[in-house]
Formats: sequence, C-alpha cells, structure tokens
Amino acid sequence: MAGLRKLRGKYYARINYAENGKQKEKLIPLHTKQRPKAEKLLKEIESREMGFKMGFLGADKLNVSVNPNIQPLIDDFTENLKLHGRSKKTRDLYDLSLAAFSDIFKGKDINLITQQDYSNFMLEMKTKYTNINTLNIRLRNIRAFLNWLVETEHLEKLPFKIKQLQVSRKRPRYFTDAEMQKIFKKIKKHPELYARVYTHWKTGLRLRELKSSYYENGYIKTFNPVKNGIEREIPVDTETMKYYDTAKHGTTLDGSISRAFLKVIKKLKLNVTQAGDNRCFHTLRHTFAVRTYFFTRDIYRVKTLLGHSSVTTTEIYANFDLRMLEKDFSNHKPDTEKDEKRIPEKDAELHSKPQQSQHIKKQIPVDQDTAMWKHYPDTGAYCR
Repeated sequence: MAGLRKLRGKYYARINYAENGKQKEKLIPLHTKQRPKAEKLLKEIESREMGFKMGFLGADKLNVSVNPNIQPLIDDFTENLKLHGRSKKTRDLYDLSLAAFSDIFKGKDINLITQQDYSNFMLEMKTKYTNINTLNIRLRNIRAFLNWLVETEHLEKLPFKIKQLQVSRKRPRYFTDAEMQKIFKKIKKHPELYARVYTHWKTGLRLRELKSSYYENGYIKTFNPVKNGIEREIPVDTETMKYYDTAKHGTTLDGSISRAFLKVIKKLKLNVTQAGDNRCFHTLRHTFAVRTYFFTRDIYRVKTLLGHSSVTTTEIYANFDLRMLEKDFSNHKPDTEKDEKRIPEKDAELHSKPQQSQHIKKQIPVDQDTAMWKHYPDTGAYCR
C-alpha cells in the first residue's frame, strides 16, 4: 500500500513495487505541507496503485493534479480579497484580469503551466489590451493571483515571472493658483461642490477617500479601505477644516461631483493643458503634490502626505523647473497663510510663520552669496 513521506517540509506519496526482480520505490509529489490534504491525495493515488503495479497504468498516471481547474481558485482568491476589505471596484478589476488569464489557459491544468508558456501568454495579453497602462494593471493583478497561489500552497512555485512593460512617465498635470481662482469663482454658488474641490485641493485626498477619513486635532486622517492600505495624517488649517466639514456632510455622490467639476473646467477651457493632456478631478491631487513639493522641497514629506508606498512613485512631482513653479504658485500664496493660528504644532516649522515675524524687522548683514538665496515664508526655507 502507498504511504506518506515528508521531505523538506512537503509530503510525497511513496509506492514500493517490483521491477525485474528488484524492489524499487517511487515518490510522487503531492505539492502540500498539510497532512490532511496529503492524506486525501494519497487515497486518490491508492486507487491507481494496483494498476501501476500490474503494468496496466504508466508511472505518469500516478501523478495527481492538486488544482486542475483555474476558475475555483479564482473564486477563492476573489473571496479572499473581499475578506481583506478590498472595494468592489478593485475586485471587479481583478475579475477582468483573471478572466483574461483563465481564457488564455482554458482547460489547462494550472500545475502544468511553465516558463515555456510565458511568451504565448504575453502575446495573448498584448493582443487583448493595446493600451500599455491597462495591460500593466492586468499583469499586476495576475501576478498577485499567482503569488497568492504559492503562499496558500495551491502551487509549489510560480509558473513564470511576470514583468510589466516599461512606460514613459509623463509629468503630472496640475492647476496653477490663477486657474484655481477661476474655478472657485465659477463654483462659488454651489457650496458642496466648492467644499469638495477646496478640500481635495488642500489635502490631496483621492475622490473616494473622503468617506474613509475623519478630522482629529488639526489633522485629517484616512483609514482603510484606501489605496495601498496606507493610513496617513494630513495637517490642515481652520479654513480647510471648515470646508472639509461641509464636504464630509454632503449628500452628492462622488461620481456626480467628478462630472460636475469636469463640466466646470470644460466651460473655463481648463480641461486640457497646452500640451494636450486632459485634466479632471484627480488633477487636484496632483496639484496638491506639486504645490507641497514646491513650498517644502521635501519629496519624502510629499510621499507621506500622499500615502505612496515608495518614494519612487512620488519623485515624478519633483520633475519640474522650479522657476516655472514659482511663476505658477508664488504670485498666489496658499490661503493657509491667511490663518495665523495654525493647528498642528508638530508641523509648525513647515506650515506656519513665526508669530512675531509681521511685527519685528531685523537687519542681518549678508555676503554676496547669501544674497542670492530667496526666503520662502510659507516654509521658512531659503532656496536659490
């Protein structure tokens, strides 16, 4: 009778048989570290053992297929996403990605997918998705699915390593302060839209993150579910807090807010940049990031406020000529300067002016090199 043997933490089925008068042993991998699962697979092998010993079945017929069908695994993975609080929109994107994967390998045992299948897989994916950004999203989701299969021991190892395609990174679009003044003037008769636009412009919150945020001690704090699952704290002044409260108690759906904003910027002819790039509600987040970098020169601070998992993602906001940013932002100081009483104490150096700075003038002798540096009162920093 077949038995179990454990090698390097994983179970194998062991069959002793005679060949040419000699006793031999055959080990059949069961692809699992769990004994109950191994015992269940062993019974499947025992039902074929006699046929193998009598020569009716070849050795290849003894191999077991742990998960021959892809769809049940996809269903389990989707349920796991739901249990971990992923939004329906995110799960729908995974469904589209995994539907493509299932279609490409339809009817094939997932354990038999190997590196040799990768070229055909990529060719099929490129045929299905001609947009490189969409393709990369699908590839990233499929890679997450395969990693999950290995982690949960449905697969012994990855069938192949998925590489995303290189995308040329464009500089993010943003609104200048002058453009924002035009927008605010246009929507001043619509309190809720005004509050939403102002809040996202001053906090960098994503459109859907308003619902998963709250105000506490001078900070707007986000909590799950948010993208990347990274919670963060964003310091705000009293004026932003006022508009945040109005936005938070609003009743208009996110989609309606986004469409209303797009309609406004189209009327103002601000929906397309001079370079031909489209702008939308999400551009407010880019604007927050670019302005924050311009006034702080601290890319790591921008990363933290945006909730990025890697500073590499954030570095795109530093890819601007500072002289151009000075033209776009310096002539229109942030509204937060109007509020002398700043709430977050631990960010005082970056976000407030000294209380006595408007009353006391000091004459400090400087050399020629120092005179070339410009003082930015908003941050207290000196930059050339």
